[in-house]
Amino acid sequence: MKLPPLALAYHGLFEVPLREDPHHFFVRPSDLKAQIRRLLTWGYSLVTFGELVRRARLGEATGAAALTFDDGLVDVVETLLPLIESEGAVATVFVVSGWLGRPHPDAPSRRIIDEDELRLLASSDAVEIGAHTVTHPNLCTLPYEDAVRELRESKEALEQIGGTAVEVAAYPYGAANAETRRACREAGFTGACRTSGEGSWSDPYDLPRQAMENRASLLGLRLKRADRYEYLMRHKAFRLVRKTSRRLHELRGR
Repeated sequence: MKLPPLALAYHGLFEVPLREDPHHFFVRPSDLKAQIRRLLTWGYSLVTFGELVRRARLGEATGAAALTFDDGLVDVVETLLPLIESEGAVATVFVVSGWLGRPHPDAPSRRIIDEDELRLLASSDAVEIGAHTVTHPNLCTLPYEDAVRELRESKEALEQIGGTAVEVAAYPYGAANAETRRACREAGFTGACRTSGEGSWSDPYDLPRQAMENRASLLGLRLKRADRYEYLMRHKAFRLVRKTSRRLHELRGR
């Protein structure tokens, strides 16, 4: 069986009860480990997002999967790095350069990595650093030159601090249009990604990712592999099943 290319989008990696995680940012480390092992069992080759972009350009992305982490929460140093090293995996961390060392705006109990931690990540063979803009705006709402500036200045700042090339980007909120993609090319990136399954594997500046949320299941991972999850989420019955499952998780955690 040919495995479709796959990019998974995470944020934090920490044990947080669903009732305390309104944005569903935090995936349990045990769940990520199970997801990595399932991908390998299916036969996927785990690659950085930059490598996935390269393969997509050549039409050779079949069977490749990338783990990506948005914003740059400190979890990527404290938990992700040792986990993927122990599992023989790699990941790409898309960092908001203007948030370094600050509490995350939507999860203030956790902070963004600081400059020293960025350098530590950049020095690891298991992690690729990508850009996630300077201030995390919806780039589709900005004038073209401002969108270019957000992308380019993020890339330059991360390269200067980390000492490594930053060649890929993730659009904040997964929002991108033709002008945004053109801005990303002009800013010097080789490729970029969206989320929620939006985008196309035929355009390296519009590659789709599937969002991985708190308590994401292996069944959900299978549906995302098949690009069926977002379609099913438009149906009330499926949403009800997911809501019930998450409610049960909440009750068990009390």
